[in-house]
Amino acid sequence: MRDLSTIDRRVMWSTELLPMGMKAAIMKLPSGTQAYLVVGTNEDGWEHVSIELRARRLPTWEEMCLIKDIFWDDEEEVVQMHPRKSEYVNFAEALHLWRPVDGDWSIMNRR
Repeated sequence: MRDLSTIDRRVMWSTELLPMGMKAAIMKLPSGTQAYLVVGTNEDGWEHVSIELRARRLPTWEEMCLIKDIFWDDEEEVVQMHPRKSEYVNFAEALHLWRPVDGDWSIMNRR
């Protein structure tokens, strides 16, 4: 994940305190829709950005790609996962991007 202090100026950081060192931000997408972001840089070995739109719809593929490009380098692999139903934590119409902190995808087999 890029150094959060160098993130694109379209992202406006909140001063709101969140648990586990996560940060909150707001950005305006090219569609004019406002996006609420929660960013974690080490959530149990994962980098994470959740995206919820003020428009109360799920983000489009293009919107997710834009956010991926803002927070990660072009050659970093980032995924949207569909976990076991018993591990669902979604609380809104939000989508999430994940990447292992060290880029080592063998974390997927560490259960």
